[in-house]
Amino acid sequence: MAENQKVVKMKKRVKLNIGTLIFIFIVVYLGASIIYSSHKKSISLYEVIQEDLAQNITLNGVITREETLYYADAAGYINYYITDGSRVKKNATICSIDANRSVYDMLGADSVIDFTADDMLEMKRYISAFTNEYSGSNFESIYDLKEKLSGKISELSDQKLLNQMQEIVDSNGITTAFQFVNSEQAGVVSYISDSYDGLTTDMIQSSIWDNEAFVSNSLRTLAPVAVQDAVYKLVTSDDWQITCLLTMEQYVSLQEYTQLQFTILEDDFTLTAPVEFIIKGSEYYMQISMSRYMVNYLSDRFLTLELVLKDASGLKIPQSAIANREFYLIPLNCLTMGGDSATSLGITLVTYDTQTGEPFFEFNATEIFYRDENYAYIEKEDIPLGTMILSQKTDETTGMVTDEVIPINMTGELEGVYCVNKGYAQFRRIERIESNEQYVIIKKDTSRGISVYDHIALDAETVINSSIIY
Repeated sequence: MAENQKVVKMKKRVKLNIGTLIFIFIVVYLGASIIYSSHKKSISLYEVIQEDLAQNITLNGVITREETLYYADAAGYINYYITDGSRVKKNATICSIDANRSVYDMLGADSVIDFTADDMLEMKRYISAFTNEYSGSNFESIYDLKEKLSGKISELSDQKLLNQMQEIVDSNGITTAFQFVNSEQAGVVSYISDSYDGLTTDMIQSSIWDNEAFVSNSLRTLAPVAVQDAVYKLVTSDDWQITCLLTMEQYVSLQEYTQLQFTILEDDFTLTAPVEFIIKGSEYYMQISMSRYMVNYLSDRFLTLELVLKDASGLKIPQSAIANREFYLIPLNCLTMGGDSATSLGITLVTYDTQTGEPFFEFNATEIFYRDENYAYIEKEDIPLGTMILSQKTDETTGMVTDEVIPINMTGELEGVYCVNKGYAQFRRIERIESNEQYVIIKKDTSRGISVYDHIALDAETVINSSIIY
């Protein structure tokens, strides 16, 4: 009876429902993700921006021009009738010298200028011509108008003073102690003299830029002048030059230019002019040739220039983001149209029967990553190295087309960056415009390129093409 009452306990079966399984899967996935993320190398991103990259060089230039100093033949007090920067004809009266001031003391104080109808008409023509020709890209023409109007007013003022002086001399019969000084040739009058008057381009050497030795002074003075004192300077040509001393590095980087855009910092005036480069022993020079605006800088000997070099506009990316990627090169005469609708671009693969050697041809639609004048670039992962493809060659003399089977064995590199807009790395091609040590300006709207606001990998060495970024 006791044996029949013995009870054997059975183990309970563990029951798993679907909720428990999902919970376990989530826990395992999160744990694996945390472990993977902790070991995954962090990838920094860069947002592509549009920006200009200008390389500017600041130089100190010395001016050379056709200029001659003229000196007094007699001692006495000097009076000028031509304003600084005015153009004069040959034999025009520049000034007069009065030994004892007897004539100068008789001058009246009337300074009113009388404009004739012809004078007014001439100035109206200047203004009308400027109005008809002016444009935003030709702003410097306003300097020409200013020079013409100022010159005309100065001419009338000087002529009035000269007429008064001549009337006094004629009416008083003064001749011995008084003389007029006339210009020996036509040109522009200047009353500024400096250490380098008469300087020519072949006389230039590096010691000229030693400003401690440079002196500039005005020739106009209230004190009496002595015989052989300089009284005025005449510039006889509108052609002038600005010569700059260069370092060897600057010479190497600039010598390809035949003309340059530059800004004269003294008055923030920007213009473009022809340039040439000269080597004198171990010294390097750049000479800018000008035929306008000479009067604007008549009183200057040195000018500070800022060269504006290749002001490039495009997309700005860091140098560290650039990578080189290898592709197969397919000659363009291997590309053909095919597929079900004969509209797909690709190549014709050639295989051979192992028994008979008979060739078989199969069209393969191939994605062309990029093409230049000679080759199409295709991904290396798409087709094995050594694959035989069909090429069509055209005889240049007969024009006949023949088929030829060639292997895929040429490779070439493209420069680009890794775009990560879609969460994985996509290689995108770039074309450089200009660069410096940190950044590169690349062309916009290139085939297989990038656009403004795209996100790219900051360090290309940390990325593998098609790898998941986040």
